[in-house]
Amino acid sequence: MGQHNDYNYVVNPMGRVRHPSAIGFYPKRKEALIDSIQSCFLDKYGSGKIPTINQEYKGNIVAGVTPHAGYIYSGPVASHIFDAIAADGFPETFVLIGPKHMGIRFQGAAIMTEGVWSTPLGECPIDTALAKAILSYGVQPTRCVDESWEVHNNEHSLEVQLPFLQFLSMERPVQIVPIVISSLDYKICECVGKAIADGVNEAGRQVTILASTDFTHYGTRFHYTPVGSESVEKVIKWIYETDNDLIQKIKQLDGEALLKFVVKEGRTMCGHSAVATMLVAASQLGGVKGELLKYATSYDVRGGADPVVGYASLKITR
Repeated sequence: MGQHNDYNYVVNPMGRVRHPSAIGFYPKRKEALIDSIQSCFLDKYGSGKIPTINQEYKGNIVAGVTPHAGYIYSGPVASHIFDAIAADGFPETFVLIGPKHMGIRFQGAAIMTEGVWSTPLGECPIDTALAKAILSYGVQPTRCVDESWEVHNNEHSLEVQLPFLQFLSMERPVQIVPIVISSLDYKICECVGKAIADGVNEAGRQVTILASTDFTHYGTRFHYTPVGSESVEKVIKWIYETDNDLIQKIKQLDGEALLKFVVKEGRTMCGHSAVATMLVAASQLGGVKGELLKYATSYDVRGGADPVVGYASLKITR
């Protein structure tokens, strides 16, 4: 038995393990989790099929955007980017970038460079060589990346991506580099994005970068009702239009405009800095085109007019 040193982590002879902290966003039991993921793909808002990985890695998809709510709400929308990645062929490593929703506040980005992440479907080892390369570029000339296990504690935005990747790649463990960032300063996003691209180039890895975000969070639960709450039709129309403004900036690979718009207009997109960072890295790694794969709200998928959250899957291609 290992020695527990905090809520999510165990130190054992095989190295440090991050145990699940987002159970509830997805099922705890392996069989139920597999059923849930399959249902996401086959849902009427899903990709429509259970994908298989193309054994010939094409490398056309350099990055993507994926939601991180409970699978019953955002899973069908998320399935579209994972279906696209499977068709493109799995890379050696996935760099996962997401926001920090609560708890520890910090400047810049927090990366983990060693250990494994565990889910009911197995373990995902961290690509230590790539993570350390990114960290080295993120501390010079200006420090924008720090190493921290604690910042990742109890954060769900990256964890909920792993079972999808594991489900599709049963033959081998999926390597990851986990990064969280919550900054309103585009210069920090730019610094972290460049560090990711430089680290990828130095390590010589096949990499896909996934930025995790949900879009508009609307309703009394979020204290955000700019067009009221009496007319569901009016609310849904406004959310679609608002999120389309954000999606267009992502499709244009304009992370700076995205971040400035979110801040100036007070939008409730939670992963704005994660997406802005991803767009910097993707552009430096050859990304030239953004494409929306699927958009829907929680109201579309499951009903319920308060709250309502918008979800989108996008891909960035070379």
